[in-house]
Amino acid sequence: MKSSANTNVADQDGDIINLPLIQENHRLRARVAELERLALRDSLTPLYNRRHFIDVLDRWIWRAHRYDHQGAVFFVDVDQLKTVNDQYGHDFGDQLLLVVANRLQSCVRRSDIAARIGGDEFGLLLENITIGQLESKALKISKSIAKKPVEYLGQNLDVSVSVGYAIIESGVSAAEMLRRADQSMYEAKAGKRG
Repeated sequence: MKSSANTNVADQDGDIINLPLIQENHRLRARVAELERLALRDSLTPLYNRRHFIDVLDRWIWRAHRYDHQGAVFFVDVDQLKTVNDQYGHDFGDQLLLVVANRLQSCVRRSDIAARIGGDEFGLLLENITIGQLESKALKISKSIAKKPVEYLGQNLDVSVSVGYAIIESGVSAAEMLRRADQSMYEAKAGKRG
């Protein structure tokens, strides 16, 4: 049987330390850090997840009330993702979602929030934006996403999104803000068909 004294060493000050215990502590700290990251981040994309998005939206609604903070929620839906999954497979669909996520990140500032809030749905929280800027920002987002085809295993596919938005209002719930932005997105999607 091994003696526990073999696992102890002296540090620079001459204090005895237990190496396996320190190594286990480092391993547990790394695991906790990874779990904390997973609690905030989407499992597929580099974006935040829905839970974190809603938490931040709640805070921004409170700030709109308390400090007259200006902000907007954008709802972004990837057009025809089901068709892509059916025709090319879910791996291509996942690749498409990753491309959209990365392009969305390039559309926002560090102070803004980009999240994947559903299968093919993304949310953006943009600070310091006025009602008059919403439509042009939605158009800019759409153009940025569609700027070039997505290539995967020799296949090229044009990508498009439908974008809706709502200005963040004091006293309105996060669920209602999302509903408004979602409704705006469906109107934009219907306008593409019409």
